[in-house]
Amino acid sequence: MSALAATHVFWITSRAAGVLALLLASVSVSVGLTMGGRMLPRAQRTLRPLHEALSVAALSALALHAVSLLGDSFLHPTLADLAIPFASSFREPWLAIGIVAGWATALLGLSYYVRGRIGVARWRRLHRFTAVAWLASLVHALGMGTDAGTAWFMIAVGLVIVPALTLLTVRLTEEPARPVAPPRQGPSDRAPAPRLWSGA
Repeated sequence: MSALAATHVFWITSRAAGVLALLLASVSVSVGLTMGGRMLPRAQRTLRPLHEALSVAALSALALHAVSLLGDSFLHPTLADLAIPFASSFREPWLAIGIVAGWATALLGLSYYVRGRIGVARWRRLHRFTAVAWLASLVHALGMGTDAGTAWFMIAVGLVIVPALTLLTVRLTEEPARPVAPPRQGPSDRAPAPRLWSGA
């Protein structure tokens, strides 16, 4: 392997891992929205292992996407360039959006494993922002990705993004469930008042 190919492999690895992370995250978002929606109310127990596996796989691909760039001989990024928004001047603001999306995705995804400490109700409120992090990662991919605009990328990403966007739109426009009021009792439905004294 030539020196050029040896250094170029880091860039190829980062590109492949980034696309894979976006695809996995998109499918994970679709599964998560399906679990929390009203269309399949009994799907939570069935889909939860799949949702968790997709999330972990997406986080692993995301980590590889960032770490492999450290070996790129063209960009020569530092750890700060890849971890701190606007620390690098390369392709801003798309890089900064990707960094913010990456940290948000990692923190929100891993918060699942500490939901017992932070409270399930609080975790559920935080978990809703996962969709925002996913949208930010989509903006990063379209604005900075080398493959953005190519036919294969648009087809592959569209196959998983369109369903996720559709489910997200349905969720946002879904009316919250109203509590059902107990039926009002009529005079005939009421139990007779107890008699305190009965005359002879």
